[in-house]
Amino acid sequence: MKRAIVFITLLLLFATPQFGQTKITSGENTLIIKGIAILKQTPEILSAKITIKVSSDQYNPCQEKLVRATDLAKRVFVKNGIDKKTIQISELNISEKKDYQSDGSIKTGFEGNASLLIENFYSADYSKKMLSALQNDSVSMLYNLDFVLSENQKKELREKAIANAVADAREKAEAIATASNVKLLNIKSINFTDDEMGRFYESDLVQENVLYARGNAFSKSDSQMPVIDFNPKEIGIKKSITVEWWIEALK
Repeated sequence: MKRAIVFITLLLLFATPQFGQTKITSGENTLIIKGIAILKQTPEILSAKITIKVSSDQYNPCQEKLVRATDLAKRVFVKNGIDKKTIQISELNISEKKDYQSDGSIKTGFEGNASLLIENFYSADYSKKMLSALQNDSVSMLYNLDFVLSENQKKELREKAIANAVADAREKAEAIATASNVKLLNIKSINFTDDEMGRFYESDLVQENVLYARGNAFSKSDSQMPVIDFNPKEIGIKKSITVEWWIEALK
């Protein structure tokens, strides 16, 4: 019986890890922590996306109408105090219209589409100029307004979010290490997938501040159209960074 007890004791000694003598080996004894940071700022830029649509039975007249309507829209904005340099044409195309029936499709003419993008730093005076231009009845426009972060704001948010995410990962790692009676050694790896410069992916966006406003192509008696709120709200990004540390058990 004594021999059996001694044998079992020896087996337990060999089976139990000797933490005080653990050596660091590849793929073992690491602590992986994800750090997260969320930062917000009030956007500086008011962005207007303008859509102009025309139609005609023939291609050339449709093209001419689209060019005239686009030029007219630009003149309306300039007349109302919008800097011509801030008005960009992002799309200009003519497409064939078709009427689809059970026995096929019939060509019904052509449709022209032009898209304008106007962005500038927000101010109460600038918003009044923009609304005055958008409410002009001389050209039919659909429009979409929203507040966006400036390039400097994006850069600042990105840099701070990355730094804060790393700090969050270290803070968590130190707390876990203390509670687990282990010591943090060198960093083994850092995993961070950055977005494109100047752009936030939907997964990074914390709050989207979109102002959808009606254009004069809609009926002014339409009670469904929302009231425009020119009070920019905070927009932010969320960044996460995964840090892996080598660890060593304390004696």
